[in-house]
Amino acid sequence: MKNPVFIIGCPRSGTTMLASLLKHSSFGEPVETHFVTKFYRKLDDYGQLDNKENFSRLIKDILNERAIMQWKLQMDLDKFYNELTEINYRNIVNKICMLRAETKGNKSWGDKTPHYLRNIDILYKLFPDSKYIYIVRDGRDVALSLLEKPWGPNNIFTCAHSWKEYNVPNEIIEKLKNRNHLYFVQYEDLLDNAERITPDIYKFLDEEYDEGKMTELIGRIRKGNYGKWKRKMNTRQIKLFENIAANTLKRFGYETTYEESEIGGLTKAVYNSHELLMRAVFLFRTNVIDGIKIKFFGKEPFAD
Repeated sequence: MKNPVFIIGCPRSGTTMLASLLKHSSFGEPVETHFVTKFYRKLDDYGQLDNKENFSRLIKDILNERAIMQWKLQMDLDKFYNELTEINYRNIVNKICMLRAETKGNKSWGDKTPHYLRNIDILYKLFPDSKYIYIVRDGRDVALSLLEKPWGPNNIFTCAHSWKEYNVPNEIIEKLKNRNHLYFVQYEDLLDNAERITPDIYKFLDEEYDEGKMTELIGRIRKGNYGKWKRKMNTRQIKLFENIAANTLKRFGYETTYEESEIGGLTKAVYNSHELLMRAVFLFRTNVIDGIKIKFFGKEPFAD
């Protein structure tokens, strides 16, 4: 089995579109797993994983994650335990994800969970030999897209901070670049030049590229579908975003009008309070109301 592939990038940066282009690779179309870094941080709560009781408790908790519930995996825990040549967290993650991959006819698996970009140190510890595709999109277009989603961020101020924090310089990113294990692509370039970039990505992944199969997938991409912020953002919103993240925009070659500058305390307080309120509403709806619907009324779980 090949090492898995990881697509990393801020939410709404094109990770899903990029994943769709890998449909005909041995990885299939990468999905959001969400659990990998979460349970890595909680491993001490489970104790030694070669203890079958600890092992079973961890697996059951992972299977109860909403993203994984969607996979509807049929699993025999005794068989799962006995088939592992070495019982460690990396092998458990691999095994769970391969169970899904095999149902799709894939030889390996891929992941596109956006927040893993912030936890890339954990991914690198678990999968140092994997390859990573890092996609970046103009943060102002990302903000517009994020504001359409109920899970936030919920205003331009927090969108700018979030996008900037996702795309900070990172020593693991640099290490992967130096090892030729990271492919960097900008969303706008991929839209306009998918016919050139997609074969290059397949080559990076040591995958065969079938132009006939890829024609339809590439044909779905809308060239030039970017720069919406120029029409949809007002001057105040543009200035606020760039006052927070202009240096990051420039680092990736995006044009700016304003420089980074300190945001006033009152402005910060207003935007942060708004974000906290909207986040609380979303979490109540997701964890309480939707949780009841999933448990008692058959609502399908989702991975947002």
